[in-house]
Amino acid sequence: MTGNVALDVVIGLVFIYLLYSLYATILMEILSSFFGLRARNLSYAVKRMLMDERRYDRHRIEFVFREKPLIIEFKTGWLERPLLWLSELIGTFTQPIGVAINLKNRRLSEKFFAHPSIRSLRSGTLNNMPSYIPAETFSKVLIDTIRVDDPDLNVITSVLVGLESDTLLPADSTTKQLIKSFLKDANDDLVKFQLLLERWYNDTMERSVGWFKRTTQIVLAVIGLTLAISFNVDSIAIIKKLSIDKDAREQMVTLASQFNENNSLAIELARSSKDTSIAMADLDKRLSTLDTMRKSLEKDIASTKNILASDWHLQNSVLPEAGRRSAVHEDSVQLAYAVNNKDAAKGDSAFFIVHRSIDPKLFRRSLPEEISNKDRIAVNTAYYKFWNATDFDNIWGYLLTVLAISLGAPFWFDLLNKLVKLRTSQRPDTGSVQGFAAGASTVNREAARATLNRAG
Repeated sequence: MTGNVALDVVIGLVFIYLLYSLYATILMEILSSFFGLRARNLSYAVKRMLMDERRYDRHRIEFVFREKPLIIEFKTGWLERPLLWLSELIGTFTQPIGVAINLKNRRLSEKFFAHPSIRSLRSGTLNNMPSYIPAETFSKVLIDTIRVDDPDLNVITSVLVGLESDTLLPADSTTKQLIKSFLKDANDDLVKFQLLLERWYNDTMERSVGWFKRTTQIVLAVIGLTLAISFNVDSIAIIKKLSIDKDAREQMVTLASQFNENNSLAIELARSSKDTSIAMADLDKRLSTLDTMRKSLEKDIASTKNILASDWHLQNSVLPEAGRRSAVHEDSVQLAYAVNNKDAAKGDSAFFIVHRSIDPKLFRRSLPEEISNKDRIAVNTAYYKFWNATDFDNIWGYLLTVLAISLGAPFWFDLLNKLVKLRTSQRPDTGSVQGFAAGASTVNREAARATLNRAG
């Protein structure tokens, strides 16, 4: 070991964050692949291009969901701003699932997605929308969608006629005005018009990467909170444990060094998950790969839990004892619970043998109101874990874990790599120490000889 306790504690903590960040990323990738979150993000981005933003007046807000309007009218002006914020908030939560609740004039986008070239790109997920559309395909399909079928007109003219017909977009549509400006800039040049549409599409796709990152941050935070509570990942408790337990600290540093060398593939997956355009063609193969990595990470997580003794020590069911036991294991305590059912005698009690880390009051609230002193009793473990983790004295360690997980696995992998290299560089070189000692002895002998010569 380096002898630097602080560095080893940090390495152990960063390793914990890396494991759970990777686990959260893999779970997010499984959800993203299964529910087609990338396809939904692309769907929203294209709708954002081909539809118009809904405007609200001072006394009326209108939503449209699957062609069914929901109109909210109010008479007082002071409600305008709060309701507008409410509509924007709803739009923020519906965006990740591809629902454009704050957009209108959907005929052009519906016709676009119904085009055979787009239908052939569908992902096969629950959303059944394409997860990637090439820019050339977008420009071609959009032109085919807008233009009228008239053999006597060239492509540019047929597109202009299609825009003027108001069948796809109304006269006051901002999307129509934008496409008309592209036609004007192209100066009747079809190739230039296509390039302008493709640049428009590529610019929107760059912004959609940020939208998808925001979505993944939200999903990671939710998954991180679930993992922190389920696996009892209390950052403050981990720091305390590693600071005082030398054996646990040494074992964690060893595991971190080994993991740092052997799991580059998982890190590459975490890095690629940020790209909205990267999607494996074979969904079953992708899910199988992710599931294999998940199982491998669960083994590493189990190893760290054994080292840190961070289990909740809470069983799904407990068997009450009829009377008090004379001897209890040093890690356990007895809890009394009044039996409350019609068959119980007055003052009858049950005794439970539980781990000493269990909160007695919260444990009693996790049991059913009526219990028997003979049968096994179910424990509401989810209730116990949630309320124990969200207690004011405990919540800060879990929130710190959630924040760490939301930073992502690549961040913690790079930091762990630097810390491991720093730790290696701090190891004492035995040969150098011996050479220094020998040199120091020579200097001392020369100094002593010079002193004797001056004295003589």
